[in-house]
Amino acid sequence: MDFADLSRPFVIAHRGGSLQVPEHTMEGYRVAVGQGLAVIEQDVATLADGGLGVMHDGTVDRMTTSSGNVADHTSVSWKQLDIDASVTLGGGWPDGLRPPLFEEVLVEFGNRVLLCAEAKSVDAMGPMIDALERRGVRPTSVLLQSFTLADCRLARSRGWGVIWLGSTDVARASAEGIGWIGPEAGHVTPTVCTAAHAAGIEVACYTVNRRHQRDALVADGVDAIFSDDPVYVAGDAGRRASDLFARQVWLPGMLPDTSRGRFHPDDSSWGLDVSDTVASTLMGFLAPPDPEAFTLHLRVRVDPSCADSRRCWGSVFLSTDDHPYRPSSGSSPGADGYLFLLRGDGSLGVHRVVEGVATTLASSTEGPAPTPGTYVRLRITVTGSGLAFSRTDAPTGTLTVADATYRPVPVVHLGSAFAGVRFKEVVFT
Repeated sequence: MDFADLSRPFVIAHRGGSLQVPEHTMEGYRVAVGQGLAVIEQDVATLADGGLGVMHDGTVDRMTTSSGNVADHTSVSWKQLDIDASVTLGGGWPDGLRPPLFEEVLVEFGNRVLLCAEAKSVDAMGPMIDALERRGVRPTSVLLQSFTLADCRLARSRGWGVIWLGSTDVARASAEGIGWIGPEAGHVTPTVCTAAHAAGIEVACYTVNRRHQRDALVADGVDAIFSDDPVYVAGDAGRRASDLFARQVWLPGMLPDTSRGRFHPDDSSWGLDVSDTVASTLMGFLAPPDPEAFTLHLRVRVDPSCADSRRCWGSVFLSTDDHPYRPSSGSSPGADGYLFLLRGDGSLGVHRVVEGVATTLASSTEGPAPTPGTYVRLRITVTGSGLAFSRTDAPTGTLTVADATYRPVPVVHLGSAFAGVRFKEVVFT
């Protein structure tokens, strides 16, 4: 397959899909390819001995157990670095992974997978092209990238396609014979895309991890999208009616609204640690069988950390789409739906959320308070005309609300406030 064969728009696995796999590792690339992703991205920098290392940052500090500049490593010392994936990503990934050399990527994936390689250091573009040509990789199966016009000129002079990153200068790109511009997603407009297409130039934007962003950019006319969660952004395949927290692995669409949380192997749950704020995480992989009417069952553990237990809670936010819900910010544009609270004193609350601002619809004063370290069973029912919220582990009654302001509300966010909160057995029926 070549880039010309791909339907537009297509998704590029940014850093290999760094929200799902350890970024820029051979193991991560293999998973991305196994998931059916057609394009994987590399960030390439020149090493001290002229070799080419694949890593996003200019230092090895964030991704490995070592510190120092990428450029100070040789090809030998590069392969001795230890990527501590259990810390940098979690989700069951082991430590002991090694950052790849660009040559390794070409040997395993060249002419097999479409590659989108960025020159991260100022002297990398020429050696990258040398390596591609030495390995016999087809130019039609590669898109090079750079923020510098000089690199783009070099790529074009040697017959390689290139994305001019950060640019919306269609006229200059056309004059230079550059076939792609790569603006940041916030700089994409219909006008930019229309002008680019009129000049025979395609538009690839970065970095997009939410479907509502994707939909707006597709409407603007983009041809390609870089994403850290490419399986989620690419489509609706793989959405589930129940969680897989017991597997302790990240699923597509588990994205931080404010925090991503972590897995707890001691009881096969996922949750959010105690903090001094309100936290929320998108569960984009979850979807009810019927988005218009459904029941959501789940088990929640709330370990309060504040003196007033009514200020500590675990929450479920059901929203119209995957706009991030950031309750501590005062407002969250586009975050509309309903918020369900289990408070530390055992009481329940139902709120309507408009642009991230919650208004109480119903609240109870009943307990019993959850016992720290134990789980409470909750049930949320959504119909065309109303909502119902109850605890099924205790006879506390049901909060019933007649409200149809927002339908459907099929998108799940799980959250916490001033408490350690864990979730498990989240199931739609």
